[in-house]
Amino acid sequence: MITAATQTPAIANTYATRDAISADLSTLSNDNVADALKQATLKYRLQQVIDQNESIGVITDVEVTDLQSGKTLVSHDPAMSQFAASINKLPIAMLLLQDLRAGQAHLSDTINWTTAEVSGGYGVYDQPGAPTSATVQQLIFDMLNHSGNTAVRMLVNKTSLGGAFAVNARLQAYPQLVQTRLQIVGPNRFYLGNTTADESLWIMRQVQKTKDSYEQIMQNAMATNIFTDFGVRSQLAGNSYITLANKVGILDDPTGSGTNRHDVGIIYNSETHRSFAYSLLTSNYSTGSDLTTQAETSLKEMGLAILRYAGDKPTSTATPRAQSQVKEYHENKVMY
Repeated sequence: MITAATQTPAIANTYATRDAISADLSTLSNDNVADALKQATLKYRLQQVIDQNESIGVITDVEVTDLQSGKTLVSHDPAMSQFAASINKLPIAMLLLQDLRAGQAHLSDTINWTTAEVSGGYGVYDQPGAPTSATVQQLIFDMLNHSGNTAVRMLVNKTSLGGAFAVNARLQAYPQLVQTRLQIVGPNRFYLGNTTADESLWIMRQVQKTKDSYEQIMQNAMATNIFTDFGVRSQLAGNSYITLANKVGILDDPTGSGTNRHDVGIIYNSETHRSFAYSLLTSNYSTGSDLTTQAETSLKEMGLAILRYAGDKPTSTATPRAQSQVKEYHENKVMY
């Protein structure tokens, strides 16, 4: 028999979540029970995954929001700081949107660089023999679609953004952003620094908030990103009415910033005209591959629950996703 004295913290948390759900449901009218039950089920499923992660040392921070009602559906340690990995390419996109709209930068502006300035990664411009010149629009697409490292470096250092110090000064002006900063190591050198679940979610919402041609370019880049077998995107059922625009962060640095597996995005349902924003951040500091595997699995499990809540239903014509190929996308900590 499980008693309060014998429960592990994970089991205790799960029971506490179940009891809280029951209490919430008891206060509702019949008309609202169905929707509340869906929300309670989502919260319960995500809490189970969170508890499993944290019982073995995978730090997990979660924020899920209904964008129509503004209601927070699930929240777990949303203000805890983690190394952002490529999630902090989102604030660069946010600031560039401001400059493009203000006429301080232009999509057609051409940026040039040398081979010595290239950062390795999965981007078009990260590869040996790649071009050393591109427009701002091409670099934005590569940063958000391929998570290009050379692209973010050029956009920070060689556009209206004016370098990492200027970027941090602008980020600091937002009361919503306490942790989200680039980590500066020299005049033109930086790591992508830290963020939190609630801050990364707020930034993603800003990037996709104002519907114009600039926002559409960024949304399209994220909606077609190359990380099809990772996180939430790997669980898409294949419905034409569901659009997922997201950014992932994948980094292996167990001796420093941790092994990070992150996914932040917005799910749009064109049939119900509802949208949901989520931020799923996980980190661990172990060299064991089992924790990394659990972190990757947990993003898929939470992603599946969020997608189903958003109305992404399984279809007979959907093509099953291949097994995770995330190892193709691993990167070590990159200095930009």
